[in-house]
Amino acid sequence: MDRKTLTGFILIGAILLLWPSYLELVYPSEKESKDLPSTDTTVVEKYSKQDQKALKKTGAPKNNIESETFVVDAGSYVAQINNLAGGSIFSFNLKKHLKSSEESLGLIDNQNNKNLVVSFINQSGEVVVLDELWSLVSGSSVVLSEENSSSSMVFETTYMGKPVTKKLTFYYNSYEVDVDVSLREIKESSLDEKYILSWIGGLPEHEGSQDAMFMEGLVSQVGSIESFRVGSAGFFGSSNTKSISEDTKRYVGLVDFAGYRTKYFGVFFVPQKSDMVELYKYPSLSRAGVDINITQDINLEKNKLYLGPLDYTSVEALGVGLEEKILGWQWLSSVSWLVYSIMILLYGLIPNYGIVVVLFAVLIKLVTYPLMAKQLRSSKKMQEISPIMNNIKIKYKNNPTLQQQKMAALFQEHKINPLAGCLPLLIQMPVLMSVFMVFRNTIEFRGESFVFWINDLSAADTLFSVSGVPINILPFLMSASMYYTMKLSSASQPAGGDPAQEATQQMMKYMFPGMMFFLFYSFPSGLNLYYLCFNIMQIAQQKIINNEKS
Repeated sequence: MDRKTLTGFILIGAILLLWPSYLELVYPSEKESKDLPSTDTTVVEKYSKQDQKALKKTGAPKNNIESETFVVDAGSYVAQINNLAGGSIFSFNLKKHLKSSEESLGLIDNQNNKNLVVSFINQSGEVVVLDELWSLVSGSSVVLSEENSSSSMVFETTYMGKPVTKKLTFYYNSYEVDVDVSLREIKESSLDEKYILSWIGGLPEHEGSQDAMFMEGLVSQVGSIESFRVGSAGFFGSSNTKSISEDTKRYVGLVDFAGYRTKYFGVFFVPQKSDMVELYKYPSLSRAGVDINITQDINLEKNKLYLGPLDYTSVEALGVGLEEKILGWQWLSSVSWLVYSIMILLYGLIPNYGIVVVLFAVLIKLVTYPLMAKQLRSSKKMQEISPIMNNIKIKYKNNPTLQQQKMAALFQEHKINPLAGCLPLLIQMPVLMSVFMVFRNTIEFRGESFVFWINDLSAADTLFSVSGVPINILPFLMSASMYYTMKLSSASQPAGGDPAQEATQQMMKYMFPGMMFFLFYSFPSGLNLYYLCFNIMQIAQQKIINNEKS
């Protein structure tokens, strides 16, 4: 590996490491309210959490209704719906995307099981929270199927003797739930003809320290997605969620969607026509969480809830552009979508994601082979004339102009373009970065095994632990293959080159693989498997180029 190639890979690593921080610096996580389409700001002030602290809160009158729980088997999940707050989701257990140790995966725990809460401000300026037990007026437990593809439950309570209803509609093999709230009968009791629909407590964490790197609140307005970072993990996965301070972010204007995500799962509201959303971050005893408050006109009843995995197909079906976020950086969304689509296509042919990763590495190498070959040949020529270049530098060190002219003549004589070694690498960078983001982010790898000890492509391939320290094998193999590639490159360099350059290459031969080892040590095994396979093929290509006669 020549100096230019090495520099290129170092730049790629640096970009992957620092780009999220750069984006956060250049593009703030949220827009100022004044830059967004606004509505009645007096309503916003009344509904902010900070302002609510000064308001007297009151619940609806208590009743004698008993607690009831109903079961919905929607095919892709089994949920328990309680009549608390007019249909709180008490449990929501997924049947797909499971690890071998999981029979089901729950997105509801005791911190977020009081959800879908409706509240409003009455004529006295009190915040009325309708969080008591409601009556079920229609619907029951149900098992959905292709023949019985949807089912609804309607809950009812009263305020000042007038009815308030909430209708939940579930769909077969869909993670979408329609939440229709009707407060029309108590319109005259509302101070501002607005109501709030709230999700309280975020989501449980399932991926350990990896979750903290992805936790964020998301709000989309006029097609622009803004993030409100919640997790506190560093790039290597360490986190301390208890250190997260309380904070509230308010977005005024039309809202496409608003919600909260962990690495692989999310909860999102898609309102009919909301004019304000509020995300409230708080530290809990065991995890960071986000409350989501959607404010909507009392005459507008329809809201959609998405609760489930962040798989591309399901999220795309929402039709609000959320799918662009789950594949990584939005500025690379087109390339990432192509990478993801090819991955899914290969899986359709060979239903094993480990084999898909290997085939994908082969495919990428075949596509990039001509570019890389051109780069390697250019580097080889540069190495061959390196002694002559050093002599020119020494001979004309006091005459930079003449030195430059002699170098240009040398390159022309040997038909070498100094930029030819860098350009192919720059062309490949969007693909390499997209592969990194897609393989690291997509839920399809979760719980998918490959061979031997690689039993989960979404997690590190820990073979065993020593004193609590996980021993991951693929990062060792990946780094070793990278070292061997660089060794082959340096072995092809003719003797008599610049001693300083040779010393630098010898140092980087160890430093760069070591840096990548620590960087990728806790990354998903699927990602490390890809780079290992890619490096093996790179070794083969390097040997072919090295054995070519000049």
